Amino acid sequence: MKKLFILTAVIWLIIILGMIGVKEFTIRTGTEVLLKTQPVDPRDLFRGDYVILSYEITRLQANISEFEINNGDQVYIGLTVDEEGYASAYKIFKQPPIGLYIKGTATIIGTGFGNFEGTRWLNINYGIENYFVPEGEGREIERAWDQELVVKVTIDKNGNALIRTLYLDGQEVFF
Repeated sequence: MKKLFILTAVIWLIIILGMIGVKEFTIRTGTEVLLKTQPVDPRDLFRGDYVILSYEITRLQANISEFEINNGDQVYIGLTVDEEGYASAYKIFKQPPIGLYIKGTATIIGTGFGNFEGTRWLNINYGIENYFVPEGEGREIERAWDQELVVKVTIDKNGNALIRTLYLDGQEVFF
């Protein structure tokens, strides 16, 4: 019984350290880019305050893809980075492309109207949309609608992204 308990504890320790190790590896070896975003500030009684971030590369037109996209499809968004370090989407891929890209899951959110009639719009979830903050701090970010909010993310060679830093009007946000 004692050996089983020790083995279970060791397995859980390996799992936890492995998860931390993967994140740390991404931070140390990934490419840092800046993403423009807008905050929404919900509160969850069980999880506390967090900011939902909606990036410029979250809502994309499906016509920048050369294949049919369905809800739940894993997609790869090719990124270009300008001289200031800001990333923008240039194409949606079904397989990992050569160069810098970010991996996400697509959801069809509708078709366009007016000048965009017939255009399908996608919402791409990258897994970096929630940023947890100390209680009460999220409201301050939500009130900053008239200020520029930028997120520095690190993207690894497999397209996985992690949030590194939030910048509000060019100043790093500390909690």
